[in-house]
Amino acid sequence: MSSLSQKSLEEIFHESVFATPAVSIRVEDSLSDAAILLPHYLETLTDSLVVTDNDKPVGIIGGIEILDSLLKTATFEFLSNTKIGSVMSDKLVIIDAKSKFADLIKQWSQTRRAFALIPNQHHGYSVISARKILDIGISFNISTKLSLIPKKQIITFDKNDSVKQIIQKMFDNKTRKLVLANSKSFINDRIIIQKLSRDLDCLKNGEDFLNMKSDIFSLDQAEVVSDDLSISEACKIMQSMKSPYLLTKDRVISPWDILMHLHQM
Repeated sequence: MSSLSQKSLEEIFHESVFATPAVSIRVEDSLSDAAILLPHYLETLTDSLVVTDNDKPVGIIGGIEILDSLLKTATFEFLSNTKIGSVMSDKLVIIDAKSKFADLIKQWSQTRRAFALIPNQHHGYSVISARKILDIGISFNISTKLSLIPKKQIITFDKNDSVKQIIQKMFDNKTRKLVLANSKSFINDRIIIQKLSRDLDCLKNGEDFLNMKSDIFSLDQAEVVSDDLSISEACKIMQSMKSPYLLTKDRVISPWDILMHLHQM
């Protein structure tokens, strides 16, 4: 029996490997268009938007690109006039369903982004992202414990931190989530972009977004679990969460941590 890492994506997921359609946006659309559309998909099965040029995929745009752009210029004019083609990432992973799981994770490790397109039978593309990988932990009944996942520092923020400080801390620590100090509440890129696009209308009224304090956000809650919880049970919990994030007494665990562990099996 081959190891999990040597199985093909279609062996692991069967027909469900094609279950999630790509959500696209055009290179000529604006950054504000992406900010409005993106919160619906961040941390869901799609996670990022595929950028197309003449209906062909040429890049992706997600929370990283939006937040990086905001750090440079957070104004309505900038968001409205900046074309997606000028800020998108061109690190687009396209992989065949017959490719091995190890091949997918190798490419994701290089791009530091769990997002890939898979050509489907309809001459289009389906999407696979970190959240989809949680299915593996459930269907393969992975019994190893969370305590085997390497610890990483819990990066926190304070109530008095500004939006700019929070975003900068995310980039400095290469994380999309920060935990509010002495709590199980956390903020992520989806929460920030959702506040920007829905509540502040992409800064149409000239708000000084970057200098606002963190109390403008409605935070998500991490699920507190034991280190003795199995990978399988952890994946079940994460699949039921809007923003999958687990907190033990001394570590945080995201879908990325799960997939990096699974590919070693």
